[in-house]
Amino acid sequence: MVFVFTSQRNNLKTMKASSILNEADLDRILIIKPSAIGDIANSLHFLRGIRQAHPKAKIGWLVNQSYESILTNHPDIDQVFSFDRNIWKKNLGKSISSFWQLVRKLRVFKPTLTIDLQCLLRTGILTRLSGAPKRIGLEDCREGSSYFYTHLVRYPTKGMHAVERYWEAAKFLGCTGEIPPASFPVDEAEKTHVLNLISRLPRPWIGCCPGARWLTKQWPSSYYAKTLHKAQSETSGSIILFGGNDDCKNASEIAALIPPETPVLNLAGKTNLRGLIAVISQMDFVFSNDTGPLHIAVAQGKNIISPFLCTKVEWNGPYGQFHNTVSTSVPCKGSYLTKCPKMICLDDLVPEKLFPLVERTVQKWKASKT
Repeated sequence: MVFVFTSQRNNLKTMKASSILNEADLDRILIIKPSAIGDIANSLHFLRGIRQAHPKAKIGWLVNQSYESILTNHPDIDQVFSFDRNIWKKNLGKSISSFWQLVRKLRVFKPTLTIDLQCLLRTGILTRLSGAPKRIGLEDCREGSSYFYTHLVRYPTKGMHAVERYWEAAKFLGCTGEIPPASFPVDEAEKTHVLNLISRLPRPWIGCCPGARWLTKQWPSSYYAKTLHKAQSETSGSIILFGGNDDCKNASEIAALIPPETPVLNLAGKTNLRGLIAVISQMDFVFSNDTGPLHIAVAQGKNIISPFLCTKVEWNGPYGQFHNTVSTSVPCKGSYLTKCPKMICLDDLVPEKLFPLVERTVQKWKASKT
């Protein structure tokens, strides 16, 4: 049973979701989830559920322009709205103009219900200005954004995974049953381009995204090189490194540390976001830190191998594949520190601790080929 709070600021009232919404409220649904890649990936289960529960609804999605290509042509979305966050930061005049242009576009969509999955001040304001009579936020909203919602979804327990938190919101919108799988549409032209690059390389194609936005999430390049080489030597496959421009340094370090006779293709910084999705879609299994491409791989059904340092698997890990992660055992694990002067976790989570998981993954791949 899902409950929500009606947002009366200091006098929150609990009521059943079924007593709040009717079918007309779900005619035109606007989802606000601007960023980032991993968070958007985790919210696609929510999207799939909404589309299944309300096949005739018009669904719009507001996203940061940097991530727009993830959602473009998604079969469950009727219209994608995007904004350039960088313009908002640089020029006040352009920021104001861009903001009101966006608001006008949202109002033309005429949402009957807007749900904010980001729940920060800026997205709360956009939720209010969307013109929707029903405006839904989440219990853990921040920066005073609750002021702009008509209702808040409450979580039944603390410490839920992001996918499960979003599913509580989906249940408020009428979804039932198990959490459905997420999906990422793969651009066929990008897929063809990727296959042209990798088709002559021996299988399995062992993918790796070695970077992450936080330094405290990044497993060392030397560790990745040793672990990837083990996987390659046991399969006679190929190592394919990928990621954005920020991942180029790590990828180059890894490529330089792997024995020269090993088939290695470094695609880091050489694809756009749709190309990255296409690359991941062709991998046989994927190594990754806790970062966006990890969750893309999971959404595509890839077996993953992931070291976890400063974040908690149970909160942000690869949903449905917690067993394919290895966490550090130091006392400060799961601290969510973006900077750490000691990084003692790296003395603990050495490559050898991932070897059993590598061996299981390799055996699973070999079994699938017999």
